[in-house]
Amino acid sequence: MVPVDKFSIGQYFAEINTLADLQFMGEEKPYIDRPASAAPVRKELLLYLGCNVLRTAHLVRTVIDLIRVMGFDFNTAGGPAHCCGIVHLRHGQPETAGRVAANSMRHFGRYGARHVLMWCPSCNDHYDDVVTEEQGVSFTYEPVTAFIARHIDRVPFVRAVNKRVAVHYHRGSQRSVEDWESVRTILSAIPGLELFELRDQAAPGRHCTTNWIRQIGRAHWETMMAGVLEATRESRADVLAMVHPSCHREICGQEANYPFAIVHYISLLGEALGIEYPDTFKHPRIQADPAATLAPPEERKIS
Repeated sequence: MVPVDKFSIGQYFAEINTLADLQFMGEEKPYIDRPASAAPVRKELLLYLGCNVLRTAHLVRTVIDLIRVMGFDFNTAGGPAHCCGIVHLRHGQPETAGRVAANSMRHFGRYGARHVLMWCPSCNDHYDDVVTEEQGVSFTYEPVTAFIARHIDRVPFVRAVNKRVAVHYHRGSQRSVEDWESVRTILSAIPGLELFELRDQAAPGRHCTTNWIRQIGRAHWETMMAGVLEATRESRADVLAMVHPSCHREICGQEANYPFAIVHYISLLGEALGIEYPDTFKHPRIQADPAATLAPPEERKIS
């Protein structure tokens, strides 16, 4: 764990909120981020975004629209006020982590949640490994990937996605294997999409988090990712899709150096439904211009 005195949890969450605010640019956020003032209609299904997904607003918008067009009625919550507690636990504050988790579950109860869809794999792992062991969890939960795969027959496809797609995935745990299998089911259902597996390119670990990269060493991680990127180039793929949002955040900037797009799998599913939002996280990185994030949407050079 990183020593407490070398990590500011307040700053960590402030940066997430700032980036979310920049990407939504004053729009009303399509999720509950302030529980104290929220008075939503109680709904048994809750889409739980976690915290880090707020760095990639286009994924937030896409997954919300997707589950809505699948015909489900649900609330959506995310942000630091709904933290699962994993950040505090990893930085030497187990008691605070427990209180934070209990607080977020209390909010979920107010929203009527009886079944929770976990967008963030770290939140899902923290519930599996810690929260359910230490506290009473009053709802069932599952990853968003598993939920979509299980209900793939409810996805109303409107167009073909005629692209050759490789996937960056992990096999470091049973959970990561299950995530990859769910995404394979989802992508295989998209009309026109040609899915293929890069041979011997499955990454270890759960997903490309900063914590995992630090553990194995960034130089080693970069070497592994270079192998994935080169294998994708050699395969003549149109797209390298990410299973996890953390992998997308770490790798997407490499799109500037390769002849294929790098996207999260949910964006391909959205494309097949006519749901397309610009990736306001990736394109400023490709442009190597932080100021691009501050530009009005109509002035951003994004596709």
